[in-house]
Amino acid sequence: MLADSPATRAAESQQLRYAAADANFASFPRTEQPVNDDEDRFDDYRGNFSKTLKHNADAEVTRKSYRSLLDALDARTPAAFEAILIGREDDAKRVRLANPQGAFAYELSGLDSNASRIPVPPSLDSAVTEAEMAELYWYSVTRDIPFSTYGDRGIIQKAADDLNAFSRCDIFARDETGIVTPATLFRGSIPDVGTAAGVLDGPFVSQFLLLPYQMGQLTVEQRYARVDSGEVNQFLTNFDDLLAVQRGRDPNARHPNGNATTFRDGHRYLARMRDLAEWVHRDHPQQAPTQALTIILGLGEAALDPDLPYLRRSSPVQSGFVTFGLAEITHLMTMAVRQALAGAWFQKWACHRRLRPEQYGARLNVQLRGAKDYGLGSELLHSKAFDRACDENRLVNQTPTSEANDGLLPIAFPEGSPAHPAYPAGHSTAIAAGVTVLKAFVNESYQLPDPVVPNRGGTELEAWTGATLTLGGELNKLVANITHARDAAGMHWRSDGVGNIIGEEAAIALLADYSRAHLEEFAGLTLVRFNGTRIRIVNGAVLPEA
Repeated sequence: MLADSPATRAAESQQLRYAAADANFASFPRTEQPVNDDEDRFDDYRGNFSKTLKHNADAEVTRKSYRSLLDALDARTPAAFEAILIGREDDAKRVRLANPQGAFAYELSGLDSNASRIPVPPSLDSAVTEAEMAELYWYSVTRDIPFSTYGDRGIIQKAADDLNAFSRCDIFARDETGIVTPATLFRGSIPDVGTAAGVLDGPFVSQFLLLPYQMGQLTVEQRYARVDSGEVNQFLTNFDDLLAVQRGRDPNARHPNGNATTFRDGHRYLARMRDLAEWVHRDHPQQAPTQALTIILGLGEAALDPDLPYLRRSSPVQSGFVTFGLAEITHLMTMAVRQALAGAWFQKWACHRRLRPEQYGARLNVQLRGAKDYGLGSELLHSKAFDRACDENRLVNQTPTSEANDGLLPIAFPEGSPAHPAYPAGHSTAIAAGVTVLKAFVNESYQLPDPVVPNRGGTELEAWTGATLTLGGELNKLVANITHARDAAGMHWRSDGVGNIIGEEAAIALLADYSRAHLEEFAGLTLVRFNGTRIRIVNGAVLPEA
């Protein structure tokens, strides 16, 4: 046998695993994750997630039901979680809480799920939350406007102008003069990081959501089911429907295909915000980075990191597969996504329990009806965003003069948000993790040949003749698209995109562990982080790169 003896191999393997574990232990924060004080300030838990629990007629969670959730999170036993007091107890098709026990799972490589640290989320009654809700209102009334017409549509300019009027307009992507414009509206900006390179360049949608890709012998043209426009797909615009969903009702459960969304015949490219929103409705966590990988592999070796050991110019005899090839890249990408999501679940359930935007809309509606004053909306209630959203609700409900549903956020999905807290967003976490792994194996400065853009109707792809698009920039844009598509659907606040930080850190920690494990000589894996700094990962170390 041409290998070390079993005893030697076992000892070396143990030493390598101990070294990785010691490094991860040394980097584990010794301070707790800071949280806002909404849960302590408000004894009615108005600022906290409560979907599927018991609610009163004003869509407030009952104290006993919410306390049963806190008790389960504190006890951390399977029996305690099964004892949580839920709404719609007799409904066999009710929505169930999304894996709160996942917050406490351990990791055997990379970053432990409880080791991530992120900024404190904005409080319910903060100026940031008001600005974020205004953006969500604008999303809800512009979902059907083609991206290619953003520069020509008056409502898009009005949205930008309206957001600029908020005291915390600094949270949005802005141009070089510091203002939101039609060219920056709804584009990426990560809390405490800013807008990553490439996100504002070129078409709104990343090339990796437009170009065809290969899955084995199957060529996939990225034309998607044509989701219908207008009020037929604006959901939870009346309070009764919203309350039923908060208590756990699933509007999709009674439809044959499990989706109450209305579609038209045919398929099209992602040309509108509603198309992007529906893309992130039924995707799986590894889908977008996997598609991107297949596109990149089709571009040839020039698109790969020149330091990889098995490029033809450096290894004319061998090629990569189990290491530095498709098997390792997909393995690391999948692991990073799952581990990053565990970190997000720790933050969601064990730390913040932030309410979803649809719940904020309910609070505002109750306040406007005079049932209870939550002290919300000092800026928001005087904004054009609020007025336009109220008009949209009246149109959907065919009640042109009624104010009964004012303040509610029109949602793109029949079921509303998933049954886990908002902060941080799972999609933002997963896509950042997968893309960060991809960056480590590719040439981020590679210029994409023959970029495309959908036509106005999304029926065809046309040549993009504007600014040069780089591989790294389009990967960053992919992260922004997936992150903010969930905002566009009404699922998340912009600041929930802080999951990008968790995903990036989880991927880097995993890559550092695996960089210890190779026989090949290589200079390390390099990538540019979302904040613009370049790093090199080699032999377990993460080093700054000039």
